[in-house]
Amino acid sequence: MTARELVLNFVNQYNKPFDAALIANMTGLEIKEVEPIISELLKNKTIKLASKREPIYARSNRFNTNVDKQIRPNWHFDPQAALALINLIEQGNYSSIRSIAEAFGRSRQWVFVYLEALASVGVIGVNQYGYCVLTKKDIGKVGIKIKRGILKELIAHCAELQKQQRQQAEIDAWHLKLEGSEPLEKEMIFFDAVNQAVMTNLHRVNPNNTK
Repeated sequence: MTARELVLNFVNQYNKPFDAALIANMTGLEIKEVEPIISELLKNKTIKLASKREPIYARSNRFNTNVDKQIRPNWHFDPQAALALINLIEQGNYSSIRSIAEAFGRSRQWVFVYLEALASVGVIGVNQYGYCVLTKKDIGKVGIKIKRGILKELIAHCAELQKQQRQQAEIDAWHLKLEGSEPLEKEMIFFDAVNQAVMTNLHRVNPNNTK
């Protein structure tokens, strides 16, 4: 993917004001690579100055929901690269795009787009440890359909499940505190009574057995 395509992908997905340093940080490019592309995007009005005092920009049509359709065709998903990515995820616990990008040696922008594509076809999901591999059989479908925002949905769903688990643990702890040790003591008394009865019957059957 070219530097221009990386910058375009960032611009078309970022809805807040940004500068050259932020683009460089998010795409893994050098600022000197980003600045000429910014000048080009200013000229064709893809972006505009958000501040008259500082070089801060914003996407001109950042509220246009059709932007994604214009930019996604620029991404050419490689099934082998996608497979290498999910193999990496399968081997460790990665809870952030930054950590995956650092381990995989790709930009966070690249990792985000591939994760979004993989999640859209059900290859990856999110659990309490971070991103996880659900299946590898549909790896060839990566890029066929993209569900924007699916990563955010998965993370939110996982967070809700964790919240419910914490609440249930608190309820269980509260019940245990209210009940105290009485149920366990009753169970032990019952077990001892049964055990004593069994031993008595065994002694009657074989009175010579003193063990």
